[in-house]
Amino acid sequence: MALLATAMPAHAQTDPTGPDSVTVRFVGGVPPVCQIGGSTDTRGSFDLGVLIDTQTGLLRRNLAPPQKELGDTWCNAPSEIEISAIELTPQGATAQLRSGFTNAIHYTATASGWTDIAATYRTDGATTQRDAVQTAPDPRVVPLIITASDFRLREGSATRPLASRAYLGAIRVTLRPLP
Repeated sequence: MALLATAMPAHAQTDPTGPDSVTVRFVGGVPPVCQIGGSTDTRGSFDLGVLIDTQTGLLRRNLAPPQKELGDTWCNAPSEIEISAIELTPQGATAQLRSGFTNAIHYTATASGWTDIAATYRTDGATTQRDAVQTAPDPRVVPLIITASDFRLREGSATRPLASRAYLGAIRVTLRPLP
């Protein structure tokens, strides 16, 4: 009989009434994601109204549109914010550009609140601007503030913008997670 016991499988020799357990592990992931918040009304256009002093035809010096606050902006990882902008140009203007007139209104675009140093972009600056990109080293949820300021003409303050019912420009803010 001793020979038989040694030939039996090991599991047949253990106590069948003992406890048994298994460990089931969870596997999943959270990708790095950034989201610029705000509602449709805060993402709308900056309304500048009449751009010139109608008595002189010169660019108004007091152009100051209200800032846009994009609440609930978040990123679940370290991130980078980048701002760029396009100068205001007349749409449908047919007049030939003559001395003393211009067809571009420049400004400075700023995205603040995301990093300690605001990201800024000057429309009359170089295409690539060092201050246009800022890095946030940690995840965050904060309001993002977009402003347009320092409206100016490249040719100088004595230059007059061409007539047009609509001058259009744009500010683009990109928020991206870092790898």
